[in-house]
Amino acid sequence: MRIQRLDPLVAQRIAAGEVIERPASVVRELVDNALDAGATEIIVSLEEGGLKEIKVIDNGSGIQSEDLPLLCESHATSKVRELDDLYHITSMGFRGEALYSIAAVSRITIESSHHGERAHHITVDNGVRGAVEEGGPLAGTIVTVENLFSELPARRQFLKRPATEATMARQILIQKALAFPALSFRLLQDGKLRLDLGPTTARGRVVDVLSLNQPIAETEMVELSDKSDRFTLYAVTSKPSLFRSDRSHIKIYVNGRPVDEYSLVQAVTYGYAEQLPGGSFPYCYLFIEVDPTLVDFNIHPTKREVKLRNKAEIHHQVVQMIKGQLKRSIPRIVPQSAPVQAGELFGHTTGETVRSKTPSYMPQRQSSEAIDPQWFEKAREILGENKGTSTKAYDEAAWLMQDGEEEIIYLGQAFDLFLIAQKGNELYLVDQHAAHERLIYDQVRSKTLSQPLLLPLTFEVERDVADYLKVNIDVYLNLGIKVVEKEDLVWELTAIPALYKSVEDEVVAFIRENTGDGAEVEKGLWAIVACHSAIRQGDSVDRHLARELLEQVFALDEPVCPHGRTFVVRLTKDELIKAVGR
Repeated sequence: MRIQRLDPLVAQRIAAGEVIERPASVVRELVDNALDAGATEIIVSLEEGGLKEIKVIDNGSGIQSEDLPLLCESHATSKVRELDDLYHITSMGFRGEALYSIAAVSRITIESSHHGERAHHITVDNGVRGAVEEGGPLAGTIVTVENLFSELPARRQFLKRPATEATMARQILIQKALAFPALSFRLLQDGKLRLDLGPTTARGRVVDVLSLNQPIAETEMVELSDKSDRFTLYAVTSKPSLFRSDRSHIKIYVNGRPVDEYSLVQAVTYGYAEQLPGGSFPYCYLFIEVDPTLVDFNIHPTKREVKLRNKAEIHHQVVQMIKGQLKRSIPRIVPQSAPVQAGELFGHTTGETVRSKTPSYMPQRQSSEAIDPQWFEKAREILGENKGTSTKAYDEAAWLMQDGEEEIIYLGQAFDLFLIAQKGNELYLVDQHAAHERLIYDQVRSKTLSQPLLLPLTFEVERDVADYLKVNIDVYLNLGIKVVEKEDLVWELTAIPALYKSVEDEVVAFIRENTGDGAEVEKGLWAIVACHSAIRQGDSVDRHLARELLEQVFALDEPVCPHGRTFVVRLTKDELIKAVGR
């Protein structure tokens, strides 16, 4: 086929596909424009999930009537004038593509009053522009987008149900609201108010958002802050007593934009490493303000990706801020007045209701997942039911003085989580994942001899990482990891301990992102190996591996995982006999 120029409308719709994927994309771009206009109140209205109509109303400064014809033109923007402006961006939008893209795939009407002057409006219908006419709001701007993708049926087929599309748009509005707590955000869905977030504090906004789906007390969230010469950190994050089983509530914002930046999510988890049980993660909303000259958002049309020239420095500072400012706390224990079913105490249900003469005590549940696994021992301690005995899950003195000659008898595995062993007159339950993590951690710290890689791995680094490696190369050498500089900003991984053989790529990714001290690097590398190598909850363990694991566990000075959690429960024969009333 001969080469020819694309029809302008075809080219416009191809370009629009990079920016506008669904109704949520429209909401994102229009809300960004409202924020740039200085709005203090933003209302989003959706009809049929945004497929029929999306309306965004704001009370910002408005648009001058003579600028209306330019709004839906390609690369028309008030935020960038010359190339150098791309490296000093302070506005939410800057590419000049959003309205142009929306106008290519829908009917868009923009009504605006510039600082209370007479209002005007313009309509662009799937790329066809109308005239500017009088009429509109008394102040601010109203943008109405109708029949999204109506002339692109193939694209519309990829959209989900209206209710699902509305949920996605709602999430976008919530993301924006989290970064601007002093502003008001409302969402109407098919005429009904579905979200109303009034002006508040940063911590108040996070709590308000979390409380939309689960009961969260503001006292469970704390504020952390730190600053450097060219960036500041502020986080609203949960106390160690409140955690989840996934990273879904670790959110990163850079200069007001939510971004997908795994290394900074990783920094948050490193900061909490000694505070939470293995496999647990905090609620953390981290807001980073960086000198615009060190930030590049001009990577992807959706602006979800960011390039930070001082990312390694920020990563290190985030870890140190959390470690240094977050204090351990004991979960609150509150009386539970509701009756307890007798069968519930033993894992089955009966029809009999038992009312205790004294109130039962349970930990205050902040979410369906956020339960401190040590709540029972802490409750006993608070209630004084231990009668002077240790509240640890193991007797430290007995553990340290155990007779090494006693045979370890492996009895089996419970719930694909605990290894059960008998040693003399004592029964032990061992958390298989935490125990294996500890053993791997000890191997990492043993600084085993490194082994050359058959094919060295070459990788590029940012300037700050290169400078760090030149000065701190011994941090990795002490862990058996050898990296050498090939040329400016290009390094090679040439040797690693055998333990790392299956995770070479992850080690390289870690080196490219980190400039921390030796302890932080050690802990980060342990996390990588443990994540990929440790036996997990739910894994079935054969007898040979179980016995080998137990032998190593009983050789430890104390059964504590790298997170500081005890992973062994010890029961004596006498305790079990008393428990069954013999």
